[in-house]
Amino acid sequence: MRNPDSHIGFARQIAGLLAIAALVAGVASPSLVHAQSWTFGAAPPAAADAWSAERGTLTPGDGAARLQPDANRRVVLLSPAGLPESVRTAEKFVVQIAGSGLQRVRIQARRDAQGGWITIADASGSALLSTASGYVIKRKSGARDSALERLRIELEFRTTNARELKRIAVVPAKR
Repeated sequence: MRNPDSHIGFARQIAGLLAIAALVAGVASPSLVHAQSWTFGAAPPAAADAWSAERGTLTPGDGAARLQPDANRRVVLLSPAGLPESVRTAEKFVVQIAGSGLQRVRIQARRDAQGGWITIADASGSALLSTASGYVIKRKSGARDSALERLRIELEFRTTNARELKRIAVVPAKR
């Protein structure tokens, strides 16, 4: 017999994707099919399990991952390698963190495993848009014709208090 709790995790993922769709009004429905979303702590485990922390800590949990900033109030997350092509054309990034106190989000990418990190999005203050679906960070304009191998997301908080990370989503540009 199937575990009834597995339906709850799946429903949570679908609800999250619908929330992202509502958030990015103006993005045509076909584009949303190609959006990439990592849901942390979902049952069954999603691709989110491959994310790691370069600075601070990332601890899987039930329904969310626990972020513990370092002494400098920062957490730096590394995505799994081999990102889907839809990430290349990202227009917006959505980071859903429970609570407040997020001061800055800087998103970097690299084209291959030996390449250096390039800042593709950076928001703080009024540029860091907080919505019901999470913090929305708009990508800088520029070339989007090269594949991206990996993302690096730097989060800076007001305090070192632990927080819950529920989702990271990449919304591609309209075609």
